[in-house]
Amino acid sequence: MLPHLEAAFVAAQTASAQAAAFRRRADAPLHLGLNPTISARILMPVLRELGDRINAFELTLVEGISDALFVKMLDGDLDAAVVAEPDKLPERINRWLLFEDRYVVLCEPGHRFAQLGEVSASTLAEERLLLRSQDGSDFDRLLARLPLAADSQRSTRHCGGNEDHVEQMVAAGLGVAVSAASQPVAPGIAVVPLADPDAIRPIIVTAVAGRPHSPCLATFLKLMRARDWRSATEDSRSAAALSEASKP
Repeated sequence: MLPHLEAAFVAAQTASAQAAAFRRRADAPLHLGLNPTISARILMPVLRELGDRINAFELTLVEGISDALFVKMLDGDLDAAVVAEPDKLPERINRWLLFEDRYVVLCEPGHRFAQLGEVSASTLAEERLLLRSQDGSDFDRLLARLPLAADSQRSTRHCGGNEDHVEQMVAAGLGVAVSAASQPVAPGIAVVPLADPDAIRPIIVTAVAGRPHSPCLATFLKLMRARDWRSATEDSRSAAALSEASKP
């Protein structure tokens, strides 16, 4: 038993030394990836607590589609990523479910959709959809699954570079857009739930499997997994109420 006890003692001593060295560091970096369709707002409570716990906390937030973020993680350029769960994860990526977000439709308050309790895929197909200029988002994957025929109403396509662009285009009456209930919405835009069995997106936090976690990353993952995410899911459940409040 002695060799095993000695190995355990050395491992404990090493871990203690690493933790002490981390506390003495001038910085505690966390390189975090985030899908452009997920608002950084949902991360703020956790990041605020992380900053309170670790004085030298330094955050780098990188935006990108899931596949690109996973490559950066595997290359060591990112420590973790918060994404809408893709159809398939790379084998070396661990995932933890945070909450389930509901897809919604954005439109003008005077639009016919604003009078509906929810919008079906067939009804959505009758409107001009506003798209994102960056391909590969979970919004694109959702639209690819829905039975949306390419008709004359949707022959002219407007694209926005980010969510703010799309919202402003909705407000200008250029079309309607698919979004998510957890996304903050500018005043004057109606939010209506999308009526589809697959209109739910799991939001997950991911990290590379088998790779040692720095104390900063370990604390971040612990806080993310321990957080009560009901406030985010309540935003999803209140999409219909938001739509009702937006009606003229």
